[in-house]
Amino acid sequence: MENLKDILPYVQLTMAVVSSILVLVLASSARNLIGREWLIAYAVLTLVTWPGFWILSLIAQHSENRFQIYSWNDVLHLFTLFATACFGLFLFSNWAQSRMKLDVKTLLFSFSGRIPRSAFWISACILYPLFTILGFAPFTTEAEGFPKVIIWIVYATSSLLSTWIALAVYAKRWHDCSKSGWMSLILLIPIIGFFWFLGYQGFVRGTKGPNRYGDDPLITHMA
Repeated sequence: MENLKDILPYVQLTMAVVSSILVLVLASSARNLIGREWLIAYAVLTLVTWPGFWILSLIAQHSENRFQIYSWNDVLHLFTLFATACFGLFLFSNWAQSRMKLDVKTLLFSFSGRIPRSAFWISACILYPLFTILGFAPFTTEAEGFPKVIIWIVYATSSLLSTWIALAVYAKRWHDCSKSGWMSLILLIPIIGFFWFLGYQGFVRGTKGPNRYGDDPLITHMA
């Protein structure tokens, strides 16, 4: 068992590196692969983080400042979260292509157009856990010095980004129900506002056919 515990990190490192290289080769050769940029981002981030963990571990074993070195592990953990989210967005791109004319960039950053209930739920399941963990990262880390500065920078950036993405997704979902994106302000009403918001965003079927905000996202693709 001791021998197995010693070689396990090397096995994990090898698997991560080999699989990431294969993913890069696949994404590079398949020019028409849907969401290939997200798959490439996943592979690159994985190639950075897994060898990074291994290298830090080796350095820490021969250093007197182990705590400072291990502080960088928390930074690498943030990269692993983003890598997981990128892979999720790759899967979402392929799912969306089979259901509607929708790309991930439009879903996340545009305030125009419409999205159905399913796109709202899937985007929430992919991104909400990531931004929740990032939100706690600066307050739960034991890192000190420059690694903690990086974590705070990532936290601030992700907070702004997550706010923009959330508002963009909410606006398109309201549009699907023939309502203005400003309806998201209903969240300012305690309790009732939240349930009203969740009811519309997650459960109300959008307007059948085109409305003033665009074509039906499902019917358009099927045409």
